[in-house]
Amino acid sequence: MRTFKKIYIFCLLISTLPLIQAQNNKEQLAIQYYQNQEYEKAIDLFKDLYLKHPDAYYYNYYFQTLLHLQDFKEAERLVNKQIKIYPLIQKYKVDLGYVFSLAGEDKKAQKTYEQCIYQNKHTSASIKELSEAFQSYKRYDYAVQTLLEGRKISEIPSDYALELGHLYGLIGKHNQAIEEYMNLLTVNPAALGEVESILVTWLIDDPEQQKRNIIHKAILTYLQKNPDLQVYSSLMLWLALQEKDFSTALRQAKAMDKRYKENGQLVYEIAEIAGENYDFATALEAYDYILNVKGAESPFYSLARIASLHTNYKQISTKYPVDATAVKNLDNRLTNYFQQQNLYMQNFNLFRKWMQLKAIYAKDILTAKQLLEKAVYQSKLPPKDLACLKVDLGDILRLNDEVWEAVLLYAQVEKDFPNDTIGQLAKFKNAKLSFYLGEFDWAKAQLDVLRAATSKLIANDAMYLSMLIFDNESEDSINLALMYYARADFMIENHRLDEAKLLLDSIHEISLYHSLTDDILYKQAEIALKKNHYHQADSLLNQLIQNYPYDLLADDALYLRATIYDFYIKDIYTAMDLYQEFIRNYPSSIYVVDARKRFRSLRGDVLQQVN
Repeated sequence: MRTFKKIYIFCLLISTLPLIQAQNNKEQLAIQYYQNQEYEKAIDLFKDLYLKHPDAYYYNYYFQTLLHLQDFKEAERLVNKQIKIYPLIQKYKVDLGYVFSLAGEDKKAQKTYEQCIYQNKHTSASIKELSEAFQSYKRYDYAVQTLLEGRKISEIPSDYALELGHLYGLIGKHNQAIEEYMNLLTVNPAALGEVESILVTWLIDDPEQQKRNIIHKAILTYLQKNPDLQVYSSLMLWLALQEKDFSTALRQAKAMDKRYKENGQLVYEIAEIAGENYDFATALEAYDYILNVKGAESPFYSLARIASLHTNYKQISTKYPVDATAVKNLDNRLTNYFQQQNLYMQNFNLFRKWMQLKAIYAKDILTAKQLLEKAVYQSKLPPKDLACLKVDLGDILRLNDEVWEAVLLYAQVEKDFPNDTIGQLAKFKNAKLSFYLGEFDWAKAQLDVLRAATSKLIANDAMYLSMLIFDNESEDSINLALMYYARADFMIENHRLDEAKLLLDSIHEISLYHSLTDDILYKQAEIALKKNHYHQADSLLNQLIQNYPYDLLADDALYLRATIYDFYIKDIYTAMDLYQEFIRNYPSSIYVVDARKRFRSLRGDVLQQVN
């Protein structure tokens, strides 16, 4: 008996297969006609499919096909039938009003829409469903009415605030939109992140700052109404950060720190963000607040002390001409700091910065050399840290024309760490030293090995320098142009900018410009940037990109242009355009990850939320 039953079921299934296949074929054909806009051919097929299966899938295809054919009477009948089958689904009632609207029966459409809103017993779910149905036809006015009716039913003033704010924004009623968001934050401060995510989209496309002014005015108003609510202070701080107005952000952070008796964390975070965006003055002011106002009791005191010294160094290293007073003051601060600390075991990177400050900016090469030698030969540093100091000492010896001693130190590090980044860096510096000395064949041999380095940056620099030598060495037997260029590169690296510029200009004057033209343009741009001549640097880089779009330096030049507008000129929109162009044109560049990160930050996607 069981066997017979199984056979019967199997036969039944087999017998239905042709029917299923036929329906699938009909559906595929109907959709193909629809996609090809052959609605006359599609209509009967969809009608047949719908009559057999009056579900949402076939209904939507059938309904849209009728609208394309402007058969509004049949569309009306279809919708009414669907409403009878599914009376609780709000979309079909809106579909009916839409049919009347297309047929030119505006009064009927209005009446139908209003019945949907005001003559139904709504739940929270049905209100949202109905609002979304109106939005699907871009009837935002009725979508707003729906949500307001829902709020009236719930008797909760903040209900549907995010949805209403979104709709008001769509129809350009930004004042009403911001009111919704502000009222929501009054009763639900936890919604701050959602509100910020919405408002950042306003700021992206706001060249005349109309939306920004609406936001700013609303925050001030609500801050005055609710001075004890921290959420509006946080929003004001967030707005300042979006605008890269770090000075205002710091003032707000200080006020919040005092008002809410915080421990300095907020101010410390503003300092970090300002420093990352090259607003060193604001960053240093923030660190000073922690050091002098919050004092040693703040858990951020030690961090702020170290960060302040790092930031001060970065400020000096990016300013031209070098401020001798600032250098002396920082040198004194660092001397005092390291007298109180375990000199080499703690704050290792800060110690390295101090040595660079002494050697390059204070021109006190002898003291830097003595301190580094003491660190290398008398301290008990971990091997890799010791290797880093040896490389630094090699750099200083090179500055002091102690070339062979520098070569030996680089070679030691390379031998001790052959497969590590620090070993590859030492090898690269040795190769570059050979390049500076005019030993181009030997330099190229070392650089060719480094093209396989694990560090992408070292490999990229090695490849560029190797090709530079290859392209230019054979053009004259004494390699005079290349020698001048190498010497200029050395001087730029050691902040001797005027001497470097004279050498680069001299290559042009003696008609040795040939294939070094693009490289010289890039170096001239570097000099202009170090001298704070930002527009001149940008012009030189743009000239390089336009004349040598396929050169190895083209991606470097475009990326540098973007960073100039980002960090120095502070033109966010141009910086974003340049980052986008860079990402699009050079997707395999080693800088593409950083370019994407900065682009998203400027757009507001990942700018830190500080609360």
